[in-house]
Amino acid sequence: MLLEFAAPDPALTPHVSTYFLHGLDYPLIEDRERADVGYLRFIFSGSGSYRYGDGRTAQSAPVMILGPSTEIADYTVHGPLRTFGAVLLPEFWGGIVNATAESVANYAIDGRPLLGPGAQACYDDLCQIESVTEMGRRLDKFLLTLIKPLPQAHLNTITLIGEWLSQFPIPATTLLYARSSFSERQVMRIAKRYFGAPPKMLARKFRALRTASRIIGTRGRLAEDLVSEYADLAHMVREVKHFTGMTPRTIQVASSPIMQITLHPANFRHDAPWT
Repeated sequence: MLLEFAAPDPALTPHVSTYFLHGLDYPLIEDRERADVGYLRFIFSGSGSYRYGDGRTAQSAPVMILGPSTEIADYTVHGPLRTFGAVLLPEFWGGIVNATAESVANYAIDGRPLLGPGAQACYDDLCQIESVTEMGRRLDKFLLTLIKPLPQAHLNTITLIGEWLSQFPIPATTLLYARSSFSERQVMRIAKRYFGAPPKMLARKFRALRTASRIIGTRGRLAEDLVSEYADLAHMVREVKHFTGMTPRTIQVASSPIMQITLHPANFRHDAPWT
């Protein structure tokens, strides 16, 4: 398995947290994606489809945008697979593309209509590059031309939501709403616009992913304090399974290499889980 990373241009850091080059040299890849943030993916080899819980199916395209997700998705890829991509931050939605995170949440689409005519040219150039760092510089060049300003009030609320999600444990939503100059309904709309889900769902999602990250790489009896944020052990198991597709015990013994890497505490940012 190939997995390499590169940093975006500093001017893009509000929109993209990291670039990655991923490859799997298998003729058939069948797996499950956990709930996650959004992604931009350029697929150089391999094709297949995503299957979502509501019955929808999304076919792969050379340039794909995956919205933030609050549920698992099964996928099948006829490999070998080689893809370059970007991990998307809240300001990508509106600050780079004219679409909300909510409009693509729990789904994947052909990204070229949203990214415009330069997307295909960028893809064609990326196909000729081997280095993840050089790929990053080429994607920087393209994305920097797309940056648009967002309303300052929206930026302030994105920061507020991020600060709220960064706390451990994540406080009640009432505390988030109390800190905002907007109404509860307005904060919910902004959360869905840029994060893809209302605050209560975001809290559930990142709480469960933080728990899963603490379980990855462990063996034996689960730490008792893992249950402290939940009503009881059964509640914790249900939440972790909903957002990862696996029970805590299965995460310990049978999680995929990608899940092990992306949820490992060295890579999963507990202090900023939406990144």
